[in-house]
Amino acid sequence: MLSQLCDCISGDYILDFVRKNRKTLEHNILSGPSKKLAFPMLAVIVLITIGCQADRELTKSQREDVIAPVSLSSQKTENAKENHISASENASHLYKEQERQTELRQEKNLGADKKHTSLKATRLKYEENAQEFKIKKSPPPLNKKILKIGILLPLSGNSSQIGRALLDSIQLAFFEVPNHDLELLIFDTKGSADGAKEAGELAIHSNVDLILGPLFGSSTSAISPITKEAGIKVISFSNDHLVAEEGTYIFGFLPNQQIIRIVNFAIKSGYKNFAAFVPDNDYGKLAVETSRTAVDSKGIRLSRAEHYDPESENLTDLVKSFADYKARKNNLKTQKELLLKQKDEIAVSLLNKMQSMDTLGDPPFDALLLPTGGPELKKIAPLLAFYDVDPSRVKLLGTTLWDETADLNFEPALIGGWYVAPPPKGVSKFIEKFKRNYGYAPPRLASLGYDAMLLGVALSESTRTNGISSFDIHNPRGFTGVDGIIRLLPDGTNERGFALLEIGKKGPIVVEDAPTRFWQ
Repeated sequence: MLSQLCDCISGDYILDFVRKNRKTLEHNILSGPSKKLAFPMLAVIVLITIGCQADRELTKSQREDVIAPVSLSSQKTENAKENHISASENASHLYKEQERQTELRQEKNLGADKKHTSLKATRLKYEENAQEFKIKKSPPPLNKKILKIGILLPLSGNSSQIGRALLDSIQLAFFEVPNHDLELLIFDTKGSADGAKEAGELAIHSNVDLILGPLFGSSTSAISPITKEAGIKVISFSNDHLVAEEGTYIFGFLPNQQIIRIVNFAIKSGYKNFAAFVPDNDYGKLAVETSRTAVDSKGIRLSRAEHYDPESENLTDLVKSFADYKARKNNLKTQKELLLKQKDEIAVSLLNKMQSMDTLGDPPFDALLLPTGGPELKKIAPLLAFYDVDPSRVKLLGTTLWDETADLNFEPALIGGWYVAPPPKGVSKFIEKFKRNYGYAPPRLASLGYDAMLLGVALSESTRTNGISSFDIHNPRGFTGVDGIIRLLPDGTNERGFALLEIGKKGPIVVEDAPTRFWQ
C-alpha cells in the first residue's frame, strides 16, 4: 500500500497528508472470480468525443457538454463487495444511465449547435478526437474543494499500450488513497505534440490543479508554455532533461544519473579502461559525454566511443572494427610463427594452447558501456562475443533499458554484466499487485504512473487550504515509491537512488543495494 511512501521523510511526513484516519483497503475492490476486471470496471470511465474548438476558448456551457462525470463513492464500492455484484454489471448500469442522460440532452439541444448533437457517451472506447474522462470519488464536505488532477497520456496511436498501462497504474494508486475530495480528468494526447497541446488546453479549461503526464519530451515541451502561464504544475513521465524547468518536472529515469552510477561502481570495482558502444542519436551522444566526464573525474580515460545506426540490420563490420579483432588476430598469427621457429618444449606447449584461440590479447578496454536494450542489445552482445570481447575479461555495463528487457540471462554473452535499476523488491510487489487487479503484466515504465499519482495526491492534499502548499515538492529528503527514492529538483529534473544488478544464469542478482535516503 502506501507505507513505503514515507521512508525518506522523517516518520509520517507525507502520511499526514495522505493517510489520515485511513482504513486498509483490499487490493481487489470486488470479490468474485473477475479480479482482473475489478479496478478498471469500478473506475467506470465514460468517454466523450470532443470537437476541436477553433479559437481554443470553451464557454461554461460547452465545458458542461464535453465533460461527463461519473460518481463512484466508497459506499457504492462496499455495497458491491457485500452483494457480490460483478464489476461489469455495475459498469453497465452506470453507463446506461449516463447514456440515457446524454441522449436526453442531445434531444433537448437538437437543432442548436450541430457539433454537440452528435456527442454520445461510449464506455471504455477511445476515438480519434481529443477526449476527456472524469473519475470522481464521493463528494467532500461542503467546506472542502474538490481537487482535480489532469492525466495526459497517449491512449490512442502507436504508444497506446504504454499509455493505457500508465493509466491503469494511476487508477491503482487512486483507489488505494482514502481521499474523498479528488477527481481525475483524463485526456488523450494521441501520442503527438499537437495532441498533447490540445489535451493540455482542455485540462486548463477544466480547471485542473495538477497535471500528470504527458509521456514524451516533445509532448511535454508542447504544453509547458500554457501550463506555466496558467500556474499549473506538471509531472511528466519523460526522461528528457532538456524539457525540464521550474514547474515542469520530469519523472522518468534520467540517463546521465544511470551512467554516472554504473561507471562509478565499475571504477570502484577496479576497472580502468572504459569504452562506449552507443546509438547514433542524442541519447547516445549524452551517454558518451556523461561517461567521459565521469571517468575523467577519477583520472581514468574513455579509450574509445563508437556510434552505430540503431536502424541498421548489420552491425558486424562495425563491431569487428570496434573490438580490434583484425589486429588481435594478426597478433596471434605472428606469435605462432615465432613459436614455430623456437621448436622447444615451452614453445610447443604454447602453440597447443593457441590452437583454440582466434585472437591474442584483449581489446583496449576492460569495461564497455552498452546503454541500449531490447532486441538491439540482444543483437550486439553476441556479436561482441563472436569477435572475442570476452565477457569474463571485459565487463559489460548497462542502464535501466536492460531492466526493461526480458530474459537477459538466456544470452550467454550478457552473463556477468552489470546494470542499474530501481530496487527490484518494490518493483516486484507492484507488478504482482498490478497483475492481480488487471490480469496482465505491466510494461516496466508503468510503475512511474503509480508513484506519480501518490506524489500528486500528497501535493493536492497540501494545497486544499487557500492554495498554499505545506508539502515541499523540492524537499531535499525526497520520498520513496515502488521505484525507490526520488526527489524533484528546482530546475525540473529529478534525482533517484538506483541499485546495481548483475545478470546471473537464473536471473538478476543485486550486487549493491539502492540507497534508502539522500545524504545532501
